[in-house]
Amino acid sequence: MNDSPTTLDVITGVISHFQNIATNIQQSTQDWLDQVKKDLDEFGKAVAKGMAEYEKAEAEAFDILKRGGWLGMERHFTGPQVRSCLEISDIKGEAAANDAIIKYFAKDNWALLATVSSEWLDVPYLKSREVIVRDSLAAQRAGQFSLTIPALLPLAEGLSAEIMGTLPGRQNVVKALAKSWRAREQEVWTDLYSEVVVHVIYENYDFDKDPAPYLNRNGILHGRVPDYATEANSLRVFLFLDSVVYSWRAKQKKAGS
Repeated sequence: MNDSPTTLDVITGVISHFQNIATNIQQSTQDWLDQVKKDLDEFGKAVAKGMAEYEKAEAEAFDILKRGGWLGMERHFTGPQVRSCLEISDIKGEAAANDAIIKYFAKDNWALLATVSSEWLDVPYLKSREVIVRDSLAAQRAGQFSLTIPALLPLAEGLSAEIMGTLPGRQNVVKALAKSWRAREQEVWTDLYSEVVVHVIYENYDFDKDPAPYLNRNGILHGRVPDYATEANSLRVFLFLDSVVYSWRAKQKKAGS
């Protein structure tokens, strides 16, 4: 009897061999796909955790800016700079974070404020009041903060009135602008702006009974607050007016488009 494999046996063996190879490849591929899925799931969780931590840090940083009354930092600071305020606050306290913000703007004899205020002059309302703007910058550089604050606060009101137009009743145009912006763009910086404007700068308080906020338009312009003229408050008012200018530009851009 011939025990040599037949052609059919050879073919069957070859097929079986390749089937085993295919099975092994399929299993290896499935194992690889399972590992990839596992790695992607773990990566997704890590990214989600990182984003949650990032958003938490950003929210905490903006809370510090809110308590400090620093408006418009989303335009003047990068994300890392905003978060550095949180780091400084965590290590040295919020007063140190506020001092760091002042030093940032005061660098090179308030060069950044000089740039910002010169850009205001493309706004017709402020161009017609150029002397007030330039005198305010000169007073800031001279440390005469009792002059900058009462000079610039009315300009923020006047420009807000131009943006909002005629309002029914006796609404405060600055508050109305803050609330309108917050309703239109529900972001951390619009929440910050609204909170500072409505509940600090334009907070209603009883002159004879309540303590004045650290920066309050009514207390200052009605002569009820003697100690408002600080470097920090003067910078806050510059940034306040700059935020109103930003709103004016946004309205012009929308109208143009």
